Amino acid sequence: MKELFFPQSICIAGASRDPAALGHIILKNLVGGGYAGRIFPVNPHVDSLLGLRCYRSVKEIPEKLDLAIIAVPAAIVSAVLTECGEKKTPYAVIITSGFRETGEKGRALENEALRVARDYGIRIVGPNCMGVYNSYNNLSATFTSLVPKQGGVSFISQSGAVGTTMLAWAKKEGIGFSKFVSIGNEADLSLPELLKYLATDEPTKVITIYMESVRDGRLLIDAFRSASLNKPVIVMKVGTTPVGASAAASHTGAMAVEDAVLDGVLRQFCIIRARDSAELFELATSFASLPLPRGRSVGVVSSGGGWAVECADLLEAKSLNLQPLPKDVLELIDGILPAYWSRKNPIDMVAVSDAEAYFLTVKTLLERDYDMVFLIGYGVLGSIALPTLIERDVEFAVRISELVRRYKKPVYVVDVLGPSQSDSARAFERSGLPIFTTVKSAVDVAAEMARYGEYRGREKSRS
Repeated sequence: MKELFFPQSICIAGASRDPAALGHIILKNLVGGGYAGRIFPVNPHVDSLLGLRCYRSVKEIPEKLDLAIIAVPAAIVSAVLTECGEKKTPYAVIITSGFRETGEKGRALENEALRVARDYGIRIVGPNCMGVYNSYNNLSATFTSLVPKQGGVSFISQSGAVGTTMLAWAKKEGIGFSKFVSIGNEADLSLPELLKYLATDEPTKVITIYMESVRDGRLLIDAFRSASLNKPVIVMKVGTTPVGASAAASHTGAMAVEDAVLDGVLRQFCIIRARDSAELFELATSFASLPLPRGRSVGVVSSGGGWAVECADLLEAKSLNLQPLPKDVLELIDGILPAYWSRKNPIDMVAVSDAEAYFLTVKTLLERDYDMVFLIGYGVLGSIALPTLIERDVEFAVRISELVRRYKKPVYVVDVLGPSQSDSARAFERSGLPIFTTVKSAVDVAAEMARYGEYRGREKSRS
């Protein structure tokens, strides 16, 4: 799929002077996004758009095309595809709606477009989709100019509106993306094919999917099996109720699948299931940013006893193990904390305000046989009451982040204030660590990462 995600030349069929038209928006985003390849707007009624020469038809473009973005009325999509085929264009992204999702007339138009594409060997994304994005070459062939920074998350979406909104949300949250593709009606290029491609795409560290329906169960199972051996796959499946399934059918014209069946498949291949979009990207950011735990042994460092108790309960429910503190660790922490500390795991830091004490305690645990550490409430005192502490809190947040890379073990940072109110949280994020605003969300993510790590280990030992 090199020409789809790394095209050297693109035409926009349906480029428009109307700022509200999809063809204008996508052209503007391509030009404004910094895409360095050649762009050819196509509109028979316009001489130039956004400083680029316009062509009356695709066949008038004097160069080879790698990718066609098609945003013309549904009735003439096949004619445009024919011209693309005559130029041996390998990929076309059909933005246009009005196909299978609208009924029998639209289905006939979609079948004709697919016939033309197959005759010429064109692979289609869509129709009824919102485009593609690749952060590694500034390919912003989508409806939104609010695209995220470069990173390791790739996203396949069966909903264009949800997909492009998530791009904007990821930009706001500072989540780094590799690639995004909106597949719409999935008439040709399928979710399983894209999943297999991203599983071998080096910049992609974790694959996320917004799924409404399943078109070919056998192909999807095969793709899940192969992809999950290479990298984490996280799925948010909607349309799980009869009402939701009916809405999905009217949206993309696809068939629903029994949710219990899909859930069994996801579990079999350790595909992580997200309950909502926030959890989808919380999981994705964590998998992309943190090393997988090597086991289920946990150390907890908390600024308050209440959070420590909550964490202990949640860890027990997820079969994550609070290992007792060995004698040498007790002795080391005796030299860090006041004499009245609990001398147990979870470690209640008894409201110590010295950031270095947290750093040394976390470091001590990571050096021992603990597979992961939870750091709860770090820097909160400085954020809410003692601003003179903030400078050192930030300094040691950076140093704690460095420990993750040094020991290749995850540290789950819980800051109830979040990055909007906490300098420490922002420092952790700048250093590449995700922030959790609840203990439960951190434990849930850690449990999924531990489960996936175990799955990968089992499958590799079998191969």
